[in-house]
Amino acid sequence: MNKLPWKLVNAENVEALVCDETYSSKMLTGDEMAGQQIININEGTLQPHCRTEGGAHEETELYYIVSAAPGTSVWLDDDCVPVKNGDIIVIPPHVFHWIDNTMSDQPFVLFTLWPKQEQNGVFFARLKAWGTSVRNKDDQYTQKRLASK
Repeated sequence: MNKLPWKLVNAENVEALVCDETYSSKMLTGDEMAGQQIININEGTLQPHCRTEGGAHEETELYYIVSAAPGTSVWLDDDCVPVKNGDIIVIPPHVFHWIDNTMSDQPFVLFTLWPKQEQNGVFFARLKAWGTSVRNKDDQYTQKRLASK
């Protein structure tokens, strides 16, 4: 059995796909970048005074809240959940959910986690826009970072 090389990913080196003026998305982990099946982690940034349209999925999705200002909330069907840094929300299949950052002057940042990269709709937007699911700013990032230690 061949051992696959390990990977180091830092969000500062991952290029964001700007979906529109309110939301951008960075695919931090996925099958293509890892060279094997792996849990998909996406970093999403919602601009201040904005909200997402929302949606429901066939699979469970996890939200890990990285940066939220007071007043930011996640809606799950009819439940409003005020969020703070470090919260994890488990969103079961078919639950309509959306993010409300309209009361904040700061960007809202979260990680979404999926069992498979294809469950994240922005995955297909990246493929269409870039021809690949992930784009790094510097392909030598890991080597440069390790050389500077």
